[in-house]
Amino acid sequence: MTVIYVGGVNRSGSTLLQSILCSDPATNPLVQEASYLNFIVHAWAFSRAQFDFHGRYYFDSTDEMKQFTAGWLKAFLDRFRRRYPDARHLVLRYLPMTPLFPDLQELMAAAGEDVRFVIVARDPRDVIASMVRVGERAAKLNRPGEQAIPRNMAQLGKIYMDVYGPALSCQRPEYRQHLTVIRYEDLVTRTDEVLDVLRQASGLELKDFEAGANWTRNEMDLQDPASGANPWMSELWGKGVSQARIGSYRKVLTASEIAQIEKLCDTPLKLFGYR
Repeated sequence: MTVIYVGGVNRSGSTLLQSILCSDPATNPLVQEASYLNFIVHAWAFSRAQFDFHGRYYFDSTDEMKQFTAGWLKAFLDRFRRRYPDARHLVLRYLPMTPLFPDLQELMAAAGEDVRFVIVARDPRDVIASMVRVGERAAKLNRPGEQAIPRNMAQLGKIYMDVYGPALSCQRPEYRQHLTVIRYEDLVTRTDEVLDVLRQASGLELKDFEAGANWTRNEMDLQDPASGANPWMSELWGKGVSQARIGSYRKVLTASEIAQIEKLCDTPLKLFGYR
């Protein structure tokens, strides 16, 4: 059994990518994000960094601590497997965990699990424009505790860089050989080609996926975007592949905001071929 983790930044198209992978009957259906898993990986990453200060009082070595945490991780995965006993492969996603993918790979290896990481990248200008729209919708709700997203290009640009930087800069061969990066723009414009890449990366056949059809094998509660109940809800969720959002930042951001993003995110713009 292979465990496939989908990564990326919010508004990058990761839910679409997850839905494509979950269209294969050999996987679990599309479900909400595995936020619980994030705490397991954080426990390992934080405690390893603090081992000499904290961890040595509880574990004989960092390797012993890794094995202990890997057991916790495996117990979580086994619990998920029991919920979907027909799944021969698992597809999981929790975007804040993306920067920790190198740490997660260490735990997966210690747990004896076969793992693949598939990260979706998107033009940072479109990502940030989409975040701005989410912030505007959230502000209209005026609900206590609603996450605020200020129209601050420096802050939003840092979010983008903080997600992709650690996940893509790690050069450990044992991590890199399990990593595949997909551009959102290619996913929606050259879907057949990207499907071939995903097949090779995941081992899935993906023969039941139809680009123009609504999402299949979906257990997520996809609310009507028009209701405004969930400001993060995209009107494209649940529907066939669409190119409608490519370059939409031009209608949302000012020229000065675009210039600021291009300066802040110059490296990924070049790395992903956006300039």
